[in-house]
Amino acid sequence: MIAYLTSNYLKVSLMNVDAAGVETPVELPRAGFWRRWLATIIDGLIVVVPFQMLAAVLFAMTAGMIQMESGLFSTCEAGKTIPQTLDPPPPHDSNFVRVCRVSFFGATTGATMAVGRFTREGNATRTVSQGYLLDKDGTPIHGVSIDWIVQLAFVIYLIATIWKTGRTVGARVVGVRVIDTANSDAPGVPLLKAIGRYLAMIIGAVPAFALLIFQLVTQHGIADAMFTGEFFRWFTYAGLFGCIWTIVLIAQIARKTDPIYDRLAGTAVVKV
Repeated sequence: MIAYLTSNYLKVSLMNVDAAGVETPVELPRAGFWRRWLATIIDGLIVVVPFQMLAAVLFAMTAGMIQMESGLFSTCEAGKTIPQTLDPPPPHDSNFVRVCRVSFFGATTGATMAVGRFTREGNATRTVSQGYLLDKDGTPIHGVSIDWIVQLAFVIYLIATIWKTGRTVGARVVGVRVIDTANSDAPGVPLLKAIGRYLAMIIGAVPAFALLIFQLVTQHGIADAMFTGEFFRWFTYAGLFGCIWTIVLIAQIARKTDPIYDRLAGTAVVKV
């Protein structure tokens, strides 16, 4: 098992019949970092752009009550004053306001405001902030963000295309394919393996995400209660784990070996 996980280069052997009728192995090389990265960018645009167009329409129709906080284009500027009676309340001793507007080729898709406290202790800085949605006039509101729908759609798109064909649109453009290492001739990857692949991919983010969710639920989303000294200490450890995980994955992909999540799922990304 250890030798399998630490092997420098793994290849899939397919059987090809030559002119003499003798079966010979055909080796499929692994895809490198840049091909994978470009495929991900293309797939992201395929999912995000239609939602950005929808968000622009929804923002205009609902005066900002329904919007998309993230997007392709955003501009931020410092606010002049901290609005009164914000719900939930901003951190105590707040000393900054940042207002951001997200747009899609000039059409507003979202507007947010962050109110918080920035402090410096020696060489260390700490920022605690509370976020709010804004309507079309810049007034804080209890609006609805569709960002979680976009993220869910992206995950479903990835899993569905890998399951059915082994290739997303981005993968087709750059000439790569996800295969099942136990059955490389299959047109796609078994559904459970496709799901397991993407779950294993985010292992490095699990500690930080779990810590944030725990604080959000137990402290009811109030920034002052969530972002304590104890939280920052544990979040630093979680962030360090996530950084190490990411570096290891990038190094493995750059060397054109199967990253940990592909090995765990029994899949591989090959050039075709």
